[in-house]
Amino acid sequence: MEETELRRLAEAARGNLAELIPDEGERRLADGDLARALSEPPGEAKPALMEALRAHEGVRRWMAADPLRAVSQLGNLTEAIGVLYVCPNEDYTVALDAPPDGELLCPHDGEPLKRYAG
Repeated sequence: MEETELRRLAEAARGNLAELIPDEGERRLADGDLARALSEPPGEAKPALMEALRAHEGVRRWMAADPLRAVSQLGNLTEAIGVLYVCPNEDYTVALDAPPDGELLCPHDGEPLKRYAG
């Protein structure tokens, strides 16, 4: 998915956060993550936008609800599949394509992220 499409999706998600994330605290975190990603310079924002769109369950469900949006997220099917890491407080997730160099910490509360086991 191209950066322009990711920007469009992030803006649309921000406009629907009240519907997507009922919890006010989680909604503020999601809005901050999306705003930071959208503030990245054009041409450099794709990783931040992808992370912000994946980081919150309500936004992920919204993305998955549209078959066209969900299929286009797959990207290159020959690339390695990422590993999902989740905060123990369930307020942040991130998918990585390669093992992390060190301990991953939640940007919201500093808790060490754990590999998601299903």
